[in-house]
Parts: sequence; C-alpha cells; structure tokens
Amino acid sequence: MATVEAIEARPTKEHVMATDPAKSKAVVQVVRQHPGMSLVAISPAIVVFALAWWLVNPFVAILLAIVVLGGGYYLLTRAK
Repeated sequence: MATVEAIEARPTKEHVMATDPAKSKAVVQVVRQHPGMSLVAISPAIVVFALAWWLVNPFVAILLAIVVLGGGYYLLTRAK
C-alpha cells in the first residue's frame, strides 16, 4: 500500500504538462521583435513539409506536421 508521503510526492498533471509563463512570454517577445529570425529558424521544417506535400502526397505531409508538432509540444512541456 502506498504511504501518504509517496502519494503527495507524485506530480500532478498540471505540474507535468505545465510550461513556464516567463519562458512563454520571452518566446513571444523574441518572435515579435525578430520575425525574420524566427522564420529562418523554422524554414527547414517548412521546406520538409513542402517537399513531402509535393513528392509524396498531402496526407503524409499533414501527418508528418502533426507528429512533429506533437513531439515538439511534448519536448517543451515534459517534466525534467
């Protein structure tokens, strides 16, 4: 049986999937101040998406975009 200390030490869902508000605001400020730099940073992903759309088919490109966005969200919000 689990002890009270073990139950209290478990992270809650809000703790595991939470992003730091200060970091979120900093990212928004960087994108607003330097939109060109942000576009250059994500341009390889745009090129891969466009090539997948053109060479394979749109369904695969959309599926690839969903997987990449989901993976990025997971990496940004996971507990360390």
